[in-house]
Amino acid sequence: MSENNRILVGIDGGAGNRVAIAFAAAEAGLDDADLWLVHVTLSQPADVIGPYPYPSFGEDVRRAGNELLEKATEEAVAYVGAEHVTATLLESSVVSGLVHCAAAARLVVLGDDRRQGLERIVTGSVTNRVAGHAPVPVVMVPSGWSPEDPTRRVVVAVKDCVSSAGLLAQALKHAADRSAELIVLHAWQLETVYDDMTVAHLDMSDWENNARRALENALDRARRRVPHAADVDVRIEVRHGQPAREITEETRNADLLIIGRRRHSFPLGRLGNTGRAVIRESRCPVEIQPPIPDVLTAADLVLEHDGRFEKAGVDPAPAF
Repeated sequence: MSENNRILVGIDGGAGNRVAIAFAAAEAGLDDADLWLVHVTLSQPADVIGPYPYPSFGEDVRRAGNELLEKATEEAVAYVGAEHVTATLLESSVVSGLVHCAAAARLVVLGDDRRQGLERIVTGSVTNRVAGHAPVPVVMVPSGWSPEDPTRRVVVAVKDCVSSAGLLAQALKHAADRSAELIVLHAWQLETVYDDMTVAHLDMSDWENNARRALENALDRARRRVPHAADVDVRIEVRHGQPAREITEETRNADLLIIGRRRHSFPLGRLGNTGRAVIRESRCPVEIQPPIPDVLTAADLVLEHDGRFEKAGVDPAPAF
């Protein structure tokens, strides 16, 4: 198995495993990648609230983990064949273990972990934490997703219109691979009190036109990086509205949503409130991209403006 071309699938025995394996297998078929199934078990008593309940607890945990992996391996082999599947049982904390393994893969795929009540309060979201720290893209697959009847539509949600060529290049590649239309969505809203006081009394068309021009310029740069990008039909949508709501609505009729992590957070960016909300509510798989460098010319750094949209990258939408 090539470590440079394998897809890591996190296995936890939950309802999301089946769709995560199905999605990863479909992705593997696009470029003949391998599947790497990883299940992380408890490693130390500190991982459990209280001591191990009995002496053989650790052995029982490992046995249960191996049974989960065996079942998941059977499902994966049915999709891609035994020669393209390996499985690893790792003793670690779940998030740090998956993030560590991600460095040896090109993509991480997780089923959603939409737990309820106290369990979510105590443990938090594994998906959010892995997606916020992994050095490679992470895909969250909703449990209700199905590979049947694709819509042939990919959506990319853009926060920073000017410095988005790297993110748009990834979106163009996904759309080209799927023979799909690409929707480039920039949704923005000021803080509620300012939005109510300002937008209702001003003509925001110039602001939105500047955002659209910035996206068109970024798309031009992105197309130069992606083979067959000219074959992709692209539609740009600039909307005033609550970003998480606008983005989630687009996922009702999409095969894939692509979002980016915050670019300026140490060390590799992180998810903002909008990103976490979109992951939780999306109807289609969501790919979270780590920050992607963008090469800008001097002309790209400052947009034509009317005083309200002056510097590149300044826009009213919250970070993902």
